[in-house]
Amino acid sequence: MAQNDIYIYGKHVVEEALQNAPHAVSKVPFDTKSVPKEVAEANHQGHIARVSIDKLVRPYKEFMTELEVTPNTAIAVLGELQDPQNVGAIIRSAAALGISAIFLPEHNQAPITGTVMKVSAGMAFRIPLVVVGNINNTLRDLKEKGFWVYGLDETATQSIHDEKFDAPTVFVLGNEATGIREKTRELCDILLSIPMNPRCESLNAATSGAIAFYAWSAKHSPKK
Repeated sequence: MAQNDIYIYGKHVVEEALQNAPHAVSKVPFDTKSVPKEVAEANHQGHIARVSIDKLVRPYKEFMTELEVTPNTAIAVLGELQDPQNVGAIIRSAAALGISAIFLPEHNQAPITGTVMKVSAGMAFRIPLVVVGNINNTLRDLKEKGFWVYGLDETATQSIHDEKFDAPTVFVLGNEATGIREKTRELCDILLSIPMNPRCESLNAATSGAIAFYAWSAKHSPKK
C-alpha cells in the first residue's frame, strides 16, 4: 500500500479530517485549478484538502503498545482487498459498530485514496488505520496477545450467528476474488459463514464485514 499525500474532497470528509486528524492535513487549497483534474471534477462541494497518509496511518507496534486489550476489543484485518469502494465501506461500518482499528497490509492492498475517504464518509479520520508488514506474522502476534481470529468464508460450516465473541476478536476479510489466502486461513481459529437465502450465492467484502461487525457489536456494549 503506497504511502503518500492524497486529496480528499467533500464538505463532510474535509470537516472530519480537520476535526479529528488535523496533524495529517497538509494543505487546504482555495483554487481547484491547483488540484488534479479528477479531484477538481469530483463532487467536492467546494471543499478539498491534501492529506498526508504517512501522518494518518499508524505503525503496528506503536498502535499495539497503546491499545488496551479487553474482551470488548475487535480489530478488522483487510486481506489484500483491491476495491477502494469496499475499503471505504468497511472503514465506515467498522467505525459505526465499535471496531477498534482497521489493519491494512503494506503490499497487495488497495491504497487509501480520496475515494476511500469519500466512501467512508470521513470515518477514516475517526478509527485508527494501522499498517502491518505481513498479515500472517501479525495474526500470530495477536494470537499471542489473547486475540481469537475469525476468518469470514462463505464455505465455512460454522454460522456467525452461533459465535459468542467473548474474547478479544480479529476479523479477517479476504480478497474480493480469491478470498483469504491459504496460509492465513490456517492461522484463523474459526472460519465463519453468513447464512443466506438460497437465491443469493455470495456477498461482497464490505457487506460481509458489516454483518460480522454487527454480530459482534450485538454482544458488546457500545463504546461512548
